[in-house]
Amino acid sequence: MKLANRLSRCIAVALCLYGVGGAARAETLKVYWNAGHAYQAYADVIKKFEVDHPGWTVEWGRFQWPDLRTKLVADLSVGNAPDLVAEPGGWVPEFGLQGMITPLNDFVAKDGKEMGYPQDWQDFSVERNTIDGKYYGIQLHLTCAALVYNVDMLKEAGFVKPPANWQEFREVAIATSKRGRFGFAPNQVATYYTPWIYQNGGALYDAAAKKVAFDSPQSAQAIQFVADLIHKDKAAPLPVAGADYEGPQKLFTAGRAAMILTGPWDVSPIKTGNPKLNWDVAQSLTEKQQATMAGGVSLFIPKTAKHPAEAWDLLKRFVALDTELAASLPNGMTMPRKSWAADPKVKADPVLGKFSQCLPYAVDSAAKLSLTGKNAVVQDLFKTAVQDILYNDRPAQEVLSDYAARANAALANK
Repeated sequence: MKLANRLSRCIAVALCLYGVGGAARAETLKVYWNAGHAYQAYADVIKKFEVDHPGWTVEWGRFQWPDLRTKLVADLSVGNAPDLVAEPGGWVPEFGLQGMITPLNDFVAKDGKEMGYPQDWQDFSVERNTIDGKYYGIQLHLTCAALVYNVDMLKEAGFVKPPANWQEFREVAIATSKRGRFGFAPNQVATYYTPWIYQNGGALYDAAAKKVAFDSPQSAQAIQFVADLIHKDKAAPLPVAGADYEGPQKLFTAGRAAMILTGPWDVSPIKTGNPKLNWDVAQSLTEKQQATMAGGVSLFIPKTAKHPAEAWDLLKRFVALDTELAASLPNGMTMPRKSWAADPKVKADPVLGKFSQCLPYAVDSAAKLSLTGKNAVVQDLFKTAVQDILYNDRPAQEVLSDYAARANAALANK
């Protein structure tokens, strides 16, 4: 009798763990995420997923971007892929071209209409995750940079509204520079110079010619404009070299810079760093055209993921409109859905509403370059060129032509 009871208990446990067909019901879904984006809204999504999938656990790994990439590459190399990955931009084309990402077309064909994909996403956020007509990622966050300015500093200098073009920007920058304060605080990160290039009708890369375009006269004029603010007009400080992109935000928050170019990622540090600061957000400048840089996070499913169907289910929940709203409003994050930007709560937000307006004209300068597989090499050369111009006060056209020749040689080297 004791043996029979023991056997019954074993069978009961087995039935809890296994389905009729013998497949294990208790599973773990591995997700790699950025630590700075571990919003409560996403924790709630995970909790609901686990309720809807009895026996399943979501292993929500949260890392800084460099650490996430290191772990991801190591795990992919040994066949221990996560099921769902968040990436900061550029990884989707990189890993997609290497055949390491699951194409999502079958999933989109089944669920796209219901979830509003791709029609409800900003067009370029779809393009940046598409290779040869195949969807390799879905945009989760979509950010852009706008002109952030100190209202009181501009008023003190006689300006009742922010600048709208380069001439007005230069006038404001010069007029607000005095007594240890600067009109504009530029960033040392090279990406922050691409808005100037696109505003002047230039580009980082010419896909038709299969060559870089950052040495064009339009691009050189753009970088020279910023360099002249530093060296000739004395209206901007030389950016501090290093890995920290927060330097301009810190100057602005301290009331030592009248204007910076930044995105929603700096909203919280400004608010908490100086609650009394009277500041506002303006739309990006228009020279030959209105433009700014785009950024953001996408989600993808590795080719060797053990649970792609469940990963897709979780992905859909993360990018749902109600989740976007729940994540964005408390955290100041901008999102890729057109319906998110049109939502009354977003429009009414004094900061998010203004950042959302720059998404339609934002440019992902590396989208087409990433498809060459040489994005990292070219970006490093562009960064070095910008630093050479800024720190050594060398002519922009001369320097950019030199580094463009090196970049094109790298592109031509198969």
